[in-house]
Amino acid sequence: MDATPLQIQMFHEFTIRQTGTQCAVSGRSHKLYLLLAYLIWERKRPIPSEELTSLLWEETAPASFNALKALVHRARTCLDQLSEGAGRTLLLSREGCYQWNPDFPIRLDAEEFLRLCQSGRRARRLQALSLYRGSFLPSLEGHPWAAPTAERLHQLYLTTLLEVLPQLAEEERWQEVVQLVGCAFGLEPFREDLCRWEMEALLHLNRHREAARSYEGLQERLLTRMGVLPSDQLRELYRQSQRSRDPRAVSPVTLLERLQEPPHPGALICEYDFFRIVCHSMARMAGRSGEPLHIALISITGPEDAPLPRYSLDRAMDNLQGVILSRLRRGDAAARCSASQFVLLLPQASYENGQMICSRILRAFARQFPHSPARLQISVQPLLSSG
Repeated sequence: MDATPLQIQMFHEFTIRQTGTQCAVSGRSHKLYLLLAYLIWERKRPIPSEELTSLLWEETAPASFNALKALVHRARTCLDQLSEGAGRTLLLSREGCYQWNPDFPIRLDAEEFLRLCQSGRRARRLQALSLYRGSFLPSLEGHPWAAPTAERLHQLYLTTLLEVLPQLAEEERWQEVVQLVGCAFGLEPFREDLCRWEMEALLHLNRHREAARSYEGLQERLLTRMGVLPSDQLRELYRQSQRSRDPRAVSPVTLLERLQEPPHPGALICEYDFFRIVCHSMARMAGRSGEPLHIALISITGPEDAPLPRYSLDRAMDNLQGVILSRLRRGDAAARCSASQFVLLLPQASYENGQMICSRILRAFARQFPHSPARLQISVQPLLSSG
């Protein structure tokens, strides 16, 4: 076998190359993949057969020595793709142990990555980042042997990247920042710090549309996976990316900010005209889903149903609004429909539930304002769609 060093890649995929000839391990059986990866990574020592059978058949009953021999034979046959007899040259067996030939020269991307990351020179660290094409031995993701190494290498990659980026930015090497972050973003698609670096670099390069697409992609992923929006800092960068667009158009971020309700507890208190529109929309939704939808009317009168004086009525209505706001759910809505009445919209509430909700409001009002001259009356009715 030619003594030219083997080029072994374990990031993103597992391949072994020599002078234009390639042995692709990715796509092979799981046990063959694991056997070769383990022997190469631990090549400085002979591996006892018992250790290999325990590693390879951990989830089932331990295999026989003959099963291991058969797997090693398949591994050697795979390596023979490099050249005739390569399998026996590279995979040694002696005294009940197997070992990857420690004397045969190899260049392993993961080991080269570690060595370059440890260098204090930026040029070498950039070389290291270029070697990290994807996760370490991806077909072994989550495997007890490979997972700790994969996580350590990935964290080292991110740490090195985030140390190099400010140095490149200081020298305004924005194109390199875009290239590095673009690769990292593919591996860490939910990280806002990577999106920020990419957007800032693209804005410096006057590539505003690409910066906007970077933000929009992150926003879609965050909303889909976690139901959250990007940070205020990123939204500000997005606004900057929109300045070259039609100033009369509304950006998705601005639209979302305008439509978002300010955070507050309790029900939605709104004007009656808007309440009617909400009712129409909710009635249509209830008509499609078949879920119950009820409205409740709460009226204020004085003792013996006599009207209250204007001052007392206004005060009682303000007090009642506070009780309604605290007692209804966030999905409910309420509005003043006359000088002495509130109407409540109660989605997903049956008639009995509507009665209970109103009774709670009445009891809470009586407890909080025991000396009020106001008397409350309730009426609960179903709201039906006209469609």
